[in-house]
Amino acid sequence: MSNIAHLAAHAARQVQQAQAVVTHNLANSGTTGFKADLFQAESLYIDGGPLDSAVITGSHGKGVDFSPGTVTQTGRDLDIAITGEGWLQVVADDGTLALSRRGDLRVDTDGFLKDATGKTLMGNGGPVSLPPYSSLSIGSDGTISIVPLGELPTSVVAIDRLMLVNPPEEQLEKGLDGMVRAPNMESLEPDATVRVAVGALETSNVSSVGAMVEMIELARTFEQHIQTIKSAEELDASSSSIMKLE
Repeated sequence: MSNIAHLAAHAARQVQQAQAVVTHNLANSGTTGFKADLFQAESLYIDGGPLDSAVITGSHGKGVDFSPGTVTQTGRDLDIAITGEGWLQVVADDGTLALSRRGDLRVDTDGFLKDATGKTLMGNGGPVSLPPYSSLSIGSDGTISIVPLGELPTSVVAIDRLMLVNPPEEQLEKGLDGMVRAPNMESLEPDATVRVAVGALETSNVSSVGAMVEMIELARTFEQHIQTIKSAEELDASSSSIMKLE
């Protein structure tokens, strides 16, 4: 294969990786609190050989777009959305601590407060566990209050406060399980400045229209690289034929 074909094939592989990222984002455009993945690339210069001074695109890993989604009102008492910066601390599926902006909460049969994916919410005192209650409310500072079962409506008791944290954004990473984490998750301190809106949810920050446009552009770019490979192969075949005639 010619040098041109090699470069085009490498570029096509990078485009395929970018397409996978955009496809994943598009699939999560309706996921509450989802943060879009970013495909990071860099220019790499080739030194030595016939490709000396050529430039190719190299993968530089994935990044994350931490910009907020849109806060939409639902009117449901157990729906919350963080306003501004900050995160909820949850227990991931593997039992480790993680960060989430997903606020579609519910109480399971054992009294644990979980989000819609089954991840347990952490409070300042550990995993949030609720005793039997007749009503439940969450304050804008994350305070969880109940009226114990059998008590008067005025007998409101504060049970715990949601573990609201705000580690520096540059320290955040998204793992293979899709969960965001910071270094030393166990040592994060609650941040009293983080606030939540009750009866609301934060949407995904993925623009479905923007992702579709990006998919079309990447598909066209991929086809261009494939066409370049075909043209390079045809050029090689023609050159070989000429050399045989000589």
